[in-house]
Amino acid sequence: MAKQSPQHLDASQFTAEQQFSADVVIVGSGAGGGIAAELLAKAGLQVLLLEEGAYYDRDDFVMEERWAYSQLYQQAAGRKTRDQAIGILQGRTVGGSTTVNWTTSIRTPKPTLSYWQTEFGLDFSGDNTLSPYFALAEQRLNIHRWPVPPNANNAKLQQGCERLGWEYTVIDRNVNGCANLGYCGMGCPINAKQSMLVSTIPSALTQGARLISRLSVRQLHWQGNQVQSLTAVLVDRFFHPRAEIQVRIRAKHFIVAAGAIGSPALLLRSKVPDPSGRLGKHTYLHPTVISGAVFNEDINGHAGAPQSIYSDQFVWPGDGQAGYKLEVPPLHPVLMATKLTGQAQAHAALMQQFNQLQVTIALLRDGFHPQSQGGSVSLDAQQQPLLDYPISDYLWQGMRRALLSMAELQFA
Repeated sequence: MAKQSPQHLDASQFTAEQQFSADVVIVGSGAGGGIAAELLAKAGLQVLLLEEGAYYDRDDFVMEERWAYSQLYQQAAGRKTRDQAIGILQGRTVGGSTTVNWTTSIRTPKPTLSYWQTEFGLDFSGDNTLSPYFALAEQRLNIHRWPVPPNANNAKLQQGCERLGWEYTVIDRNVNGCANLGYCGMGCPINAKQSMLVSTIPSALTQGARLISRLSVRQLHWQGNQVQSLTAVLVDRFFHPRAEIQVRIRAKHFIVAAGAIGSPALLLRSKVPDPSGRLGKHTYLHPTVISGAVFNEDINGHAGAPQSIYSDQFVWPGDGQAGYKLEVPPLHPVLMATKLTGQAQAHAALMQQFNQLQVTIALLRDGFHPQSQGGSVSLDAQQQPLLDYPISDYLWQGMRRALLSMAELQFA
């Protein structure tokens, strides 16, 4: 567990109801909440940062999947869409998904910004307006081109692109003093990954912000068009909400930064006004398909920077079809065992070839086409979020094309 700070409270230790107040309450300590906390604390505001997960530090990150998935991820890394078709790896810890992501740090592409302008009428001049803010984030989080040669898993992606004449790029990573271990998804044991856990949150706490971990925000209390307070409860050791002890927090301003699934779920529980009927709607993932290939030589995809090469060869096809980005994931036994095809002896035989396995993934670019219906967030009987994400014909066709592209690359 993270070293105790006078600015941090572990809600699981509360034995009676609590009340707090602040200028600004931020629900969620990930990329959005962590950066907001630092900026607002620097501005002299009293900031209270709330996180459902636990506060761990590098001494806790022992590079073991069995510990990391249960302690650092939503639903022990088992979160899925309503029909169980899509698995969702999402952080639930101080720092949010920035604590467990694979360090790939990419600016919002110019075509995406242009699409937002033309389709939604957003009033900014695209990349020119946002470039200074991208640069500030890159400087703050030490985002830079990875100078180390890729591990064999990434090198196969690079090699295939070169042989086929496809575009590829060396990835920018948010690291400082990275030892090239390869266990980024289990928390960085040397604080090299510049997640919110080691960057903006410690800075915010130093400047007077407060952090409460293991606290599940259940409802915003609003009147008119203004939120006045919220109610939260403790979580148990499995991070399930416990209703017996409540926490009430008042503030002048509230920021909901609980992610694309958690944020609409909180607003739905709070029954906030929704005149457009869009609350929880139009939630977009990048549905991902996997292609595994067994090589004669060792790949050892568990070692080295998880992602250092990607290809945008097929991201913007320009023919009305779904685009996709080609990357590779880190290869760890539990993660791969739950994603690979087959069962029983066939699955066991494939796992025996684990060190020779190369895996490429295709991230489908959803949300840029009339058939991109996206997903919708609702609440289950326990008032916990559910994401319904139908896979349209548009996505199915994109997946088929992506699988063919990945197979062609791996055979190259």
